[in-house]
Amino acid sequence: MISYFPKPKFMPVAISNCRLGCKHCMGKYLKEMKCIYSPDKLLRFGNEFEGIGLLISGGFDENGKLINIGKMIPVIKKLSKKLYIAIHPGFVDEKIATEMAEVCNIAFIDLPSANAIKNVLGLNAKMEDYFHNMQHLIDAGMKVSPHITLGLNYGRVEEWEILDELVKYNFEKLVLNFIVPTTKTPFEKVKIDKQEAVEFVREAKKKFKIAIGCMRPRSLDIDLVKEGVKEMANPSKKAMNYAKEKGMKVEIRQYCCGIKEIG
Repeated sequence: MISYFPKPKFMPVAISNCRLGCKHCMGKYLKEMKCIYSPDKLLRFGNEFEGIGLLISGGFDENGKLINIGKMIPVIKKLSKKLYIAIHPGFVDEKIATEMAEVCNIAFIDLPSANAIKNVLGLNAKMEDYFHNMQHLIDAGMKVSPHITLGLNYGRVEEWEILDELVKYNFEKLVLNFIVPTTKTPFEKVKIDKQEAVEFVREAKKKFKIAIGCMRPRSLDIDLVKEGVKEMANPSKKAMNYAKEKGMKVEIRQYCCGIKEIG
């Protein structure tokens, strides 16, 4: 089993606050990142950083676009000479897609269900728009790893249609996250059904190379290992011990699970 532990060698960096206010997050998860909002400070941080790479993310505007990305691209270009750059870009136009492809190694693309877009993200968009957005980046020459958050519509597993559509696209690997209850948000008491979650993973694994992302209830970990999952971000100690007990070789990688390999 490949176990991904990005921090501290692969640092998530938020380049902006969020104006979108998605109900499952409310900007809380940005606070767990390194928050750097000016190009000068990002350049200084990157030059001093002794790790492998950066995940550039941050807050999004009312249209789902990554705030500050335009002014950060020249800095990212400089940092890309020494660091592997992953980016969580949100919606992009062709110009930004082309610029990103020149300075970033890979893009992580969210693919939510129609109900999640409407009820949780609050965007005036359709599921098809997210796929078109991913295609913009692929057409620009960017490697992409789509991310699905299971249960994003208040815990309901409604993402089956996304799997069906994904077979039309070329990408590195599919990352599966799972909604978690988050304090001081409308999702404080939201839970995902374990059986439905495991069933979804079983089906996804038949079609794609998958990795389990860092957002999930850790109570799922051993069930996912039993299901044959081979890649997992920040696995629990119990899951790692279980894998070893079953004779699995546990390999540690110090970067994001959406990346095939660095070096």
